[in-house]
Amino acid sequence: MKKFMKKVVFGLLFVMSTLALAGCSNSKGNDSADNGESTGDYSKLRIALISDTIGTEQFILQAYNAVKDAADEYGFKWTSIECTDTAAWEENTRAASNEGYDLIIGIGWQAADPFSEAADAFPETKYAVIDTTASNDKVTSIGFNEAEGCYVLGTMIGTAFPNEKVYGHISSFQSQATYKYRYGFEEGVKSVNPDAKFMYNFTNSYNDTNLAYEYALQQKAAGANFIFGGVNASSNNGIYQAALELEKKGTPIYTSGLSIDQTTPENKNIVGGVLKNTAACVNTILDEFLAGELKGGAQILGLKEGAFGVVGITTETMNFRNEEIITDEVMAAGKAAADKIIAGEIVIEVPEESAK
Repeated sequence: MKKFMKKVVFGLLFVMSTLALAGCSNSKGNDSADNGESTGDYSKLRIALISDTIGTEQFILQAYNAVKDAADEYGFKWTSIECTDTAAWEENTRAASNEGYDLIIGIGWQAADPFSEAADAFPETKYAVIDTTASNDKVTSIGFNEAEGCYVLGTMIGTAFPNEKVYGHISSFQSQATYKYRYGFEEGVKSVNPDAKFMYNFTNSYNDTNLAYEYALQQKAAGANFIFGGVNASSNNGIYQAALELEKKGTPIYTSGLSIDQTTPENKNIVGGVLKNTAACVNTILDEFLAGELKGGAQILGLKEGAFGVVGITTETMNFRNEEIITDEVMAAGKAAADKIIAGEIVIEVPEESAK
C-alpha cells in the first residue's frame, strides 16, 4: 500500500510541477509521434541531458559533447541540466518530463530511481540512463562490459610483470559491480602468469584518498609491485602519491588509471588504465532514438562498441607512455587480446563473486 501511495504522490508531483529549468529550450510543443525518421527532419525533437555538475569531469563532458555534436548534425533542440544533489535529480527529472522533452538521458547511478518513476508517469517520453541500471524496464539502461577492458589491461600487466608472485588491487567497495573489474583483471593476468596471486583492499568510499594511500604502502610491503587503481578517477590519487614517494626511495610501485587516461609524464608510475566512453553510449542511444528503435531494458556495451576500452589500445594515443614498462611487446599483447575479444574468440563471463 505504501509503495502504491508513493507512486500516486510522485505522479501528482509531476502533474503539479512548474519548476523552471535554466537553459531549457524555448521550443513549444512535443511531437513525440514522429521522431523525424520518415522525413529526416528532427528540428521538432527536444532532448535533455541530466547529470551531476559537469565542470571538467571527462566522464560527463564526453556525453555532453556527444549530444552537442549530434544536435549540430541532426538539428534537434537540446539542453543540459546539472544537479548538485539527490533532491535536484528528482526535481529536474520531474521538471524536464513536465516540459515535454521527447528523450531524457541521465548520466550515473543517481538517474536510475527518478527515471524509473518518471517512465510510468510520462509514457510518451523516452528515458535512458548510462552507467547504471533502472528498475523500470521502460527505461533504456546502458552499462559497460568492464571485464573485457580489464582483461586486456591484465594481459598487458602480466606481460610487463611476468614474474610477480602477487598483484595488488585497491577498490572502493566489495560488490558485484567492482568484481567485474577484479575478475577481468585477474583472468587477463593469469592468461600470461597462471600462478599469479592477488591481494585486495577496499576503501568503502569513493573519496578516501588517504586510505587509498595507506593501502598502497601496505600492499607494496606485502610484495605487490603493481597495484590496480580501482577506487575512482580522483581518489586513485592516494595510490599515485604513494607511487611517487616510493619511487624516490628506490622501491617503486606501478599502477593504473580509471575511466579516463591518467597517464602523465609527471608520474611515470601510472602505466596504463581502463576507459569509460560515455560518448559511445550517448551515440548508441541517439542513433536508436532517431531511428525510432529505442527500446527499454538493459544493454551492455564493451570493446566492440568502443564504450569500454584500454589506454593506448582502443585509443590512438595516450597522454604518456612509459616505454620501459609498456614496451612494444606489452602493447602487442594488449592489442591481440582486444582483437580476440572483439572477434568473439575470448568471451569473459563474470560469475557471482560468492560462486567463484
